[in-house]
Amino acid sequence: MAWSFTVLGGGQEIGANSYLLKIHGVSLLLDAGLHPKKYGQESLPEYGTITEELEAIFISHAHLDHVGSLPLINRQQPQAPIFATIPTKDIALRMLHNTVTVMNIFREEKGYLEYPFFEHGDLRPLEGEIIGLEFNPGIYASAAAKQVHSERVRLRGNIQARFISSGHILGSAGLLLRQGKRNLYYTGDISVKDQALISGAVLPEGKIDFLILECTYANDPEYYSRNRPKEIESFAGEASRILSAGGCVLIPAFALGKTQELLFILHRLIRRGQIPPVPLYISGLGKNITEIYQEHRRYLRPQASTLSFELFSVLGFLDDLSVESLLRDPCLIVATNGMMVENTPSARLARRMVQEERHGIFFCGYIDPDTLGYRVFHSQPGEALTFSPQEEPVMVKNPNIKRFYLSSHADRYELLEIARIVRPRITVLVHGVKEGMEFLKEELGKESQVFFGEKGKTIPLE
Repeated sequence: MAWSFTVLGGGQEIGANSYLLKIHGVSLLLDAGLHPKKYGQESLPEYGTITEELEAIFISHAHLDHVGSLPLINRQQPQAPIFATIPTKDIALRMLHNTVTVMNIFREEKGYLEYPFFEHGDLRPLEGEIIGLEFNPGIYASAAAKQVHSERVRLRGNIQARFISSGHILGSAGLLLRQGKRNLYYTGDISVKDQALISGAVLPEGKIDFLILECTYANDPEYYSRNRPKEIESFAGEASRILSAGGCVLIPAFALGKTQELLFILHRLIRRGQIPPVPLYISGLGKNITEIYQEHRRYLRPQASTLSFELFSVLGFLDDLSVESLLRDPCLIVATNGMMVENTPSARLARRMVQEERHGIFFCGYIDPDTLGYRVFHSQPGEALTFSPQEEPVMVKNPNIKRFYLSSHADRYELLEIARIVRPRITVLVHGVKEGMEFLKEELGKESQVFFGEKGKTIPLE
């Protein structure tokens, strides 16, 4: 088997993304994530199945489901250089330090004695071991004279690797691998359309034999990325209605990517008079990541002013009294976690806000069906809703729990378009649910040989 692809995690699920690629006996690792909904060893990729030395590790971007277990595989494979774009390197280190803090909390509060998997001190060597590569985020992709790939990495076995912008968040990039006449394109998480801050993905030109395609939104026929301007208009109208009537609006958001995008959008809506000029709050990690966005503003779209990154207050500790005080007057709150993991700021705020009719809770990104956020979104007035096993259920009274599609992922039709532009001989579908993959396979089956990624399964690329 000259080329093969093995899923260590993140095959038919959103989480713990990590893939082992073998090219004529040379082993490469694509991403090293944690599962956001699982705990302990269950949250990790199956690194124990790697029996050989890795030639290199490539990180597509810094969301934890792609980078959260990097210190573990680095400890196991210290000889393997780690490659990422320059912004991804900086963001990843900050995200991993926060992960240590969270794991220590879980050890104390939930009794997970195997936590933390690594300590803050273990991350210091990574600062020197992650090799940050310069890349073009697609801003100048239309200019023929500009290079749209990163620096070239040359590996054993005459393998060449380059990053190419995937348009998802700051620093995110797909990976192009070449050996001889064969080429592989791993999309990582990908967004085709321009966002407020980030230019859309640059797709590779020329022959691609193997495509590894993410499928986050493949099973959601309601999401069309081209409807983004209308979604923002609807968001503004609903937010204005609630704020003008004395309520607050909570937007659960991931600290990386979604928080910064929303800060820019909210600032623009306030400046245009589309929503009232009320106080704006974000949670702590969101502030830290926003500072990194400011440091790397040259990778943002030229029209993306970072002034919006300075017009907020940071949420402090949220006990019952501070939540009550915060919600007394109209405000906008962009709070982690995006899917309302138990005891995160968004979950603590939502517990109070679902009990009052005047507030709004607006989801703007992906909501996993197995999360608290999904249950909150689908809750109805008159329903009892449990936020954590340690607390009594609360009665839902809020009719203003809504969803606006402002995702940083390609929709299902764009995923089809990517595959049809790239025209691979073999397509491997990962990072999604099986139903969505089945939709894509039915559409693409006559154009490409299509495989479903499955944890522990090795797919020959021949």
